Amino acid sequence: MMRMRLFLPFATAILIVAAACSAGEDADGASTASYTSSQSSASYETAPEEAIRPDREPLVYGPRSADGLQAILGTGDLGVGSNRFGFVLTSSKGFVTESAAKVVLRYSPIDGTLGEDQESVVAKYQPWPYGNRGLFATELVFDRAGRWGVTIEIDGSEGAVSNADLFFEVGETTEAPDVGNAAVKSISKTVDDVDSLSDLTTGSLQDEDLYQLTIADAVGSGIPTVIVFASPAFCTNAVCGPQVKVLQQLKDEYKGQANFVHVDFYDNPKAIQGDLANSELSPAVIEWRLPSIEWTFIIDSEGVVTARFEGFGTYTEVEAALKSLL
Repeated sequence: MMRMRLFLPFATAILIVAAACSAGEDADGASTASYTSSQSSASYETAPEEAIRPDREPLVYGPRSADGLQAILGTGDLGVGSNRFGFVLTSSKGFVTESAAKVVLRYSPIDGTLGEDQESVVAKYQPWPYGNRGLFATELVFDRAGRWGVTIEIDGSEGAVSNADLFFEVGETTEAPDVGNAAVKSISKTVDDVDSLSDLTTGSLQDEDLYQLTIADAVGSGIPTVIVFASPAFCTNAVCGPQVKVLQQLKDEYKGQANFVHVDFYDNPKAIQGDLANSELSPAVIEWRLPSIEWTFIIDSEGVVTARFEGFGTYTEVEAALKSLL
């Protein structure tokens, strides 16, 4: 049974130490993940049903292989049908940055057991703009809800192949709006609602162009819209990246052809600088039912979601989705 996520803005706060999931930390720091990675063989645990805020949802880690390879799920909101599937790979030497990985998909209803192969695809490595990090991404099709697993294969030196398993849950539908759904017309904050941009974003990149329109105004404008939900100062886990910077770059390149809107994950950015204990989720985050802390949505001129990126979406990925509408 999947955890119940809490979509209330004033949930009981728990102080989060940002460095706990920083890019430099070894993936073994995932003892709170729903799917355990403490065993060398494939394993799967269901946590007790409990309310959890999306910004405190633990990442899903696969078991570490004998040669030190481990996968971290970057796209946990999966539903029946076609899905963008992304993961980070780490080894004893740090983040894996090979150009591609083979992904073998299996429906795996029995704990610790992989079923027959359902699909085999190649996941391309998408490098991030800062540091030696990146996400492997591909499209996977799930024909039923339940527990699934993948085996990820990476070519090593001298013809050797390293494997890593990863197990996860697929729902009948996704929690956040999916491709083909109407965008939620949230009345998000704009520059007209605040005294300074520091009231709109936790990050140091403060571009007022990204806060001119509410989500409702943008998706109803008759041109495409790119929406980023992210908290730049507090998104520090292994699958988060500089998404607002990507949004700004796209805005500079395609200004006038589409709308570009950033909504911080937190409604009170000024009050939580350096301390998340009093954080409140932005109302739009709740309305969009976002189950994790960083999202990008591409909306067409009719207000329909045409692409979505959970975790970090690179400039190349997001630009391609936007250009398909222009």
